Amino acid sequence: MNPEDLLEEAESVCSNKIRKIREITRKNELKVLSAFLDAGIDEYTVSFVGTGYGYGDRGRDALSRVFSLSLSAESAIVLPQIISGTHAISSALFALLRPKDRIMSLTGPVYDTLEKVIDSLKEWEIGYQEIPFERRLDTDYIDSSVEIPPKLIFIQRSCGYNWSRKSLTIDEINELILNIKRIFDESIILVDNCYGEFVEDREPLDAGADIIVGSLIKGVGGNLAPTGGYIAGKKDVIDRIGSTVTAPGQGRDIGPTLGLQKDILQGLLFAPHFIGESLTGLTISSYILEHMGFKTLPEWNEDRGDAVLRVILNNEKSLINFLQGIQSSCPVNSMYKPEPQEIPGYPAPVILAGGGFVQGSTGEFSADGILKPPYVAFIQGGYSSNLVTFGIIKSIKKILEEG
Repeated sequence: MNPEDLLEEAESVCSNKIRKIREITRKNELKVLSAFLDAGIDEYTVSFVGTGYGYGDRGRDALSRVFSLSLSAESAIVLPQIISGTHAISSALFALLRPKDRIMSLTGPVYDTLEKVIDSLKEWEIGYQEIPFERRLDTDYIDSSVEIPPKLIFIQRSCGYNWSRKSLTIDEINELILNIKRIFDESIILVDNCYGEFVEDREPLDAGADIIVGSLIKGVGGNLAPTGGYIAGKKDVIDRIGSTVTAPGQGRDIGPTLGLQKDILQGLLFAPHFIGESLTGLTISSYILEHMGFKTLPEWNEDRGDAVLRVILNNEKSLINFLQGIQSSCPVNSMYKPEPQEIPGYPAPVILAGGGFVQGSTGEFSADGILKPPYVAFIQGGYSSNLVTFGIIKSIKKILEEG
């Protein structure tokens, strides 16, 4: 069967799901536009080029206001100097935790690069405990297994590289937070929101979280942000984190935007649209993949908690061929073939596919996978649904051609 023959059928069968995605996209686009209007962004702010220490940087202040309003936060730190989601989480943890404090992961093991951060916290005698994902709502188990109440509770919204773990919807995050607050009502709730922004018409802060963090080169930067990250949430908590991001006594009053706020702001304005296009493409592609005999997580008709599609490929050769097919459909570096490589912090060689205009961006259209069973491809991003479906169909055909 030719996967292209399924495209029209997929678009028809998935039409109700696509209609729902478009409605969410419309709400989020209007929400972000309202944030710009309420924040009073003018052309001088957009073109302002702060340098040096960044005292009185209009761009930095504008980013904080607009992101706060867009993400339902009281306050936000948005800086090009925050280089990744891991950097944002690390800054929050070092700001909020002190010796003898405890951090608890409520959603099982943290992803690989965050393990190094947890290890460094142990040097400060900061304890760490994780609750198995399948026991995340079991209050009796949690209450009996946690001896010291955690200062901070960590929730990972996306599955990360834990391929069999479901990503969490906002309703599930809300239930999780209400449940855990019955036991630990004074704990700070931090949600790693990477890949989850604008997937639904609410954010984790609407569901009771105290802090959310993310990377601007995932989805919320709208494929225009050249770098950066955000930390958003309750004002008193964000103020404390500001002193760790920069320095005590200076906090959030320094840090130049270097004129990058233009791309970051414009990217945020476009982000709901691009994320909606990505979700539409992933939904259609899921249908095609499933009817070609592949297993996908989530399946095409399931609710999504993030903008990531997992495809179980079952062997190393298929994974490599699939990701090389993705690479060959990217607008930049399409002529190169990605090969497995050792990357610090990961348990096995990793193969990365993606050709965009920002190094490491996973919002533009990319895929990756770890070379270990069951050989799962993680697909994310995409400027348009057509680009996503084109790339995945090309990957399927490459697998078929290579046998």
